[in-house]
Amino acid sequence: MRAHLARRGTRRTVTIVALAAVTLSVAAVGAIATVHPKPKPYNARAITVTSGAPDAASAEGVADGTGSTTAPGWTAASSAGPVTVRRVPRVSGPFTAKTAMELSRTAVGPGSGSGWAFALVPMRDPQKFFTAGKVYRMEAWVRDTRASSASIGMLLANGNYGHRPADAAVYGKYNDAGWHLITRTFVASAAGWSDTAVYLGLPATGAFTFEVTGVSVKEYAAALPAKTDTLPEKVVSFTGKAGTAPSASQWNYETGGNGWGNDELQTYTTSTDNASLTGTGKLAVTARRQTVRGADGITRDYTSARLTTEGKVVVEAGSYVEAEITAPVGAGVWPAFWTVGVNTRTQGWPAAGELDILEGWGATPTLAHSAMHMAKAGAPKTDLPYGWGEAGGTTDIRESLDARPHRYGVYFDRNVVRFYIDRKPTMTVWAADAISSGRTWPFGSDQFLVLNVAVSNGTNPVTAPFPKTMTVGEITIHEGGTPF
Repeated sequence: MRAHLARRGTRRTVTIVALAAVTLSVAAVGAIATVHPKPKPYNARAITVTSGAPDAASAEGVADGTGSTTAPGWTAASSAGPVTVRRVPRVSGPFTAKTAMELSRTAVGPGSGSGWAFALVPMRDPQKFFTAGKVYRMEAWVRDTRASSASIGMLLANGNYGHRPADAAVYGKYNDAGWHLITRTFVASAAGWSDTAVYLGLPATGAFTFEVTGVSVKEYAAALPAKTDTLPEKVVSFTGKAGTAPSASQWNYETGGNGWGNDELQTYTTSTDNASLTGTGKLAVTARRQTVRGADGITRDYTSARLTTEGKVVVEAGSYVEAEITAPVGAGVWPAFWTVGVNTRTQGWPAAGELDILEGWGATPTLAHSAMHMAKAGAPKTDLPYGWGEAGGTTDIRESLDARPHRYGVYFDRNVVRFYIDRKPTMTVWAADAISSGRTWPFGSDQFLVLNVAVSNGTNPVTAPFPKTMTVGEITIHEGGTPF
């Protein structure tokens, strides 16, 4: 097991490979906005997610995803020399297509990170094809004939990385010359535009040769959380006298100042100075600036608390769990509400799975983050997360996280994980996509709860006033679906 369930190894790194230069902007979704990279924001609207069988007459959104015609309309551009687009008249692989398209560049471009390259695959009437709230799946078969481990990605955009009906993207890199399927299921947040296409992100620099076929975008009958109108099966409450400890029948303390795998600056304690009931049905988890030498012999300049329900309260797979939380902000402050697989003691991290329902990053006070951690297939100690840079992984609530409480929740089962803020969906990931990208899917198993406020070394906390308190209301667990 990774030391003390250390977590969030990719907490702030967002990598976009081989794309045109982009900026960070915000699109409104009801009262919430999702942060994603694109140069021209569009006016999204609050969406109601639907899923069903596609219309057979318009099931395929891509005009020619295999190069089956002599003029398939694929185009490409690059800042590091021309990209050749060539039809391959005969291919074979684990698909029905008999033709493919080759994308290649022989010129070596400028230094790493200073260029861009992409190809566009035309779509059929994208303005009518996409409907906000519907679920779609995009996929392509790719092979790197050089076996170079260079990255190739797929998303929806025009040549300026704009006009995006969804923010989802998928990337792969391969050290063999075989065929690989890249696929991503997503919820459209807007209709398409006349120039929306399948955008294939290519290596920014250096030589490459990819063959691509089976490029497809279809409406998809994806698994989604069921609706349940029952009362919660479990309620973790915080009733009791102000200043007293939370119930020992529900909560454990994890203590120490070992950095917790993230070079954190606090010592976690069992003191009611760091975790106590408010007397109004809530729990206060408080980080303080005070120098303490913990029982592990490590001296730190901050104290806080980290509480788990391991072995006491279980969130069963197929459940929705949520809490009303007011999260602290300020440089270095890192509050979190999350879950970890109940088999983490035997399976280890990240193989047992982790769902970060809420992570704050105090230096960006209006942003709420969610993430998923799971292992690489065949490598149980290697983390392949869906992180803050995923579509819906970072949400701007348009006010400071400490201004008032918000509801943060997640539903998970063997097919899908969906995060919510104030009961509006943010990030959704399907098991089929994770598995096809070389990940495992541990979320068909039960999880336990974790609450903590860390002090990060990532941004200097010296400028922030302390103490910092995360206030948590009762935690409800609905089995069988979401209550809304």
